[in-house]
Amino acid sequence: MANYANQKTIQLGHLNDIKHIEGVKESFLPPVKWAPIIEAMRVLNGNAFKLYLYLFSWEGRGYYDFSPAAIKKELKMSDEGAREAKKELIKKGYIIQENDKEVFYPISRTTISS
Repeated sequence: MANYANQKTIQLGHLNDIKHIEGVKESFLPPVKWAPIIEAMRVLNGNAFKLYLYLFSWEGRGYYDFSPAAIKKELKMSDEGAREAKKELIKKGYIIQENDKEVFYPISRTTISS
């Protein structure tokens, strides 16, 4: 990933919450539990869901350096659209503040605590 101005690291947390690989044969789709992804699709707007999937795709790397300019390039949305998508992920509990770090979770933390 290129370096952009205003980057802020987002840690990727507990993606194993939705991974499921038992008995899965070779497939073009990743072996995951789809219910949390479908729930995210239901509650997030288009840009926020695109960002959700993008962050989810970074699984295994441990972090993502968020930058509106990078998202604009990668996901074809405006800087403002990228900022608003991130705000929505925060509001809906997919990105939370933990120990001075932002952490992305594939399952909303507000859903878990409810």
